Amino acid sequence: MNLVKVPLLVLLLVSGQAMAGDSNAKTAVGGGLGAALGTALGGVVGGRNGEVLGGAVGGGVGGAVTTKGEGQAGAVIGGAAGGAGGAYVGRKVSHSGTGAIVGAGLGGAGGATVGKVIAEPSPRTHERSDYYDDDHEYKHGKGHHKHHHHDDDDEDEH
Repeated sequence: MNLVKVPLLVLLLVSGQAMAGDSNAKTAVGGGLGAALGTALGGVVGGRNGEVLGGAVGGGVGGAVTTKGEGQAGAVIGGAAGGAGGAYVGRKVSHSGTGAIVGAGLGGAGGATVGKVIAEPSPRTHERSDYYDDDHEYKHGKGHHKHHHHDDDDEDEH
């Protein structure tokens, strides 16, 4: 891949982040384009080994830049693993640098997204019936007894 295409990948990385509204989509775009760009640059500098290393670095950086919060570490790890693996497999299958770039892009996108989802804490969900009875009163203790309060005025009237 010649160096003229590198600025095009940078432009795609920036514009892809601006278009993606959902955080998982941003992570996929960042991890994929980062891995593809890293693979392209790594291939120019270090050949086949540089492609794999560049895919790992680019996928990790792309996942980190586009992910915020607790899922960021997972996006970095997943993007790096996916980018490196994708570059290696793409090179093996196609026997070309272009295949390595495409493989890294796909692997980085998938890896960063999966890593982000795994690393994020799951939202706490519970059914309302676990804590409240039919009258919407809070259940207390194991027996879940309702607490009825009697006014002193009620006892005087009897």
